[in-house]
Amino acid sequence: MIARLKTAPDWDAKAYQQFSRLRQRPVNELLDRVDLQTPQRIYDLGCGTGIATQLLAERWPHAQLQGIDSSQQMLEQARCLPINASWQHCDVLDWRPEQPADLLFAAAVLHFINGHETLLPNLLGLLNNGGCLAAHMPDWRDALWYRLMLDTLADAGPGNTPLGTPQLRQRMAARPLLPLEDYYRLLAPLTASLDIWETEQLQVVDGKSPVYDWIKVSALRPVMQALTSQEQARFIYHFLMRVHAHYPQEENGHTLFPFKRIFIVATV
Repeated sequence: MIARLKTAPDWDAKAYQQFSRLRQRPVNELLDRVDLQTPQRIYDLGCGTGIATQLLAERWPHAQLQGIDSSQQMLEQARCLPINASWQHCDVLDWRPEQPADLLFAAAVLHFINGHETLLPNLLGLLNNGGCLAAHMPDWRDALWYRLMLDTLADAGPGNTPLGTPQLRQRMAARPLLPLEDYYRLLAPLTASLDIWETEQLQVVDGKSPVYDWIKVSALRPVMQALTSQEQARFIYHFLMRVHAHYPQEENGHTLFPFKRIFIVATV
């Protein structure tokens, strides 16, 4: 069964662009492993503001390129890019290409969707023979800041009571991503070649609350949507206290923010 992680109505495109250079780095790493010469049809799933779409257009300028995203605000930013691409406002789970794809590129989007045992085989089924699914997914469920978020939901209410509903806390504690070995066992029978790896980048970020600024536009969106305004204020206050304690500024003013990602390049 595939399920969406419930998210807020729209994304903050401007805030998402704050760390665009760091967000582009895993896109470059993923693209380096895609061994396609002249793909005709490329779809950038969850294209956002077009960080990956622009790189795809530069590498394959003659391909039919389309960016798909569920956020109108993100797409408004993407449409300003000086590239040859079309754009579609659609949820990834509702999207189907008019013709099979040569490349499905999914940068930092599939981790928002539960049910990878069904989702990934379904995506492979949308490819031409020789086509490729290339995806990278933040692997944040074991990250320190994610544990701090769960702790804050558990005890930041009045008198150290929980915030939000039990369903919210259960949903946020779930782990949609699979172990690398399980991705291999799932995809190997369906592919001609398969490359799976994981990285941990020591991101060096700047600002008064850079870790919070990074995650508030992505991982914290379903939390903010599910809480009342009073609960939101309590959550932000207590979460920031914990984040600042565990992610202190270095003597040079930077903040160190380790970040794990899973990469998959699967060719059918």
